Amino acid sequence: MISRKILWFLASAMFVVMLILLLLFTDVQVIAFDRSYYNHQYAKYQVPQSIGIDPADLMTATDNLLNYMDAKREDINFQMSINGVQQEFFSERDKLHMIDVKNLFVQGKQIRNFALVYCLIFIALFFYKAHNKRRSFSKLLIYTFVFGIVPVILLAILMNIDFYKYFTIFHEIFFDNDLWQLEPAKDRLINMYPEAFFSDIAFKIVFTYIGELVLLLLVGIVGLRYKTIKNNC
Repeated sequence: MISRKILWFLASAMFVVMLILLLLFTDVQVIAFDRSYYNHQYAKYQVPQSIGIDPADLMTATDNLLNYMDAKREDINFQMSINGVQQEFFSERDKLHMIDVKNLFVQGKQIRNFALVYCLIFIALFFYKAHNKRRSFSKLLIYTFVFGIVPVILLAILMNIDFYKYFTIFHEIFFDNDLWQLEPAKDRLINMYPEAFFSDIAFKIVFTYIGELVLLLLVGIVGLRYKTIKNNC
């Protein structure tokens, strides 16, 4: 029979993992669906000019794509004026690849939602049952920082050394086909989102996530030192 102490330890460890996943997957969802970020990146890399499309039309196409990824649109079958010619915006290979990408985002949202529910339930039970609540919960926040920061810093270092290599490894792990290998002459996606775009968004997610972990660390430290600070005052 597992003792209550062991169960509490396992539940606490699970909370740390779930909080890490909640932060990471929320950051991915928020940044990946930030229309203003796409607009800025398109201007930065002169995407409308390279494709031959009006910037406003490109944002309309982007909105269609993001709505599809967010399960708010059934498909990405639509036409746009490219270099003055009305044509289907995405190639068949683009569309097939985006089915896989959409599935990843749907799964990511499910993981995030599960992590959110677990964290809320754990916090409610924690503050109802735990002894020395403030100090114990502060330690959990610090543990979240410790266990959450190491892998992401390692990932950031590897991406900075050779982003293309690890971007390729990511695709080989999460996709069981080669549809992600697109051709600039045929497929619009690769022209919309060059490697530099993915590098920028990856580092934006990493730095946002690190900032959140640092905030948890600071809250945890203040929580541990609360009595000392209060007594000094």
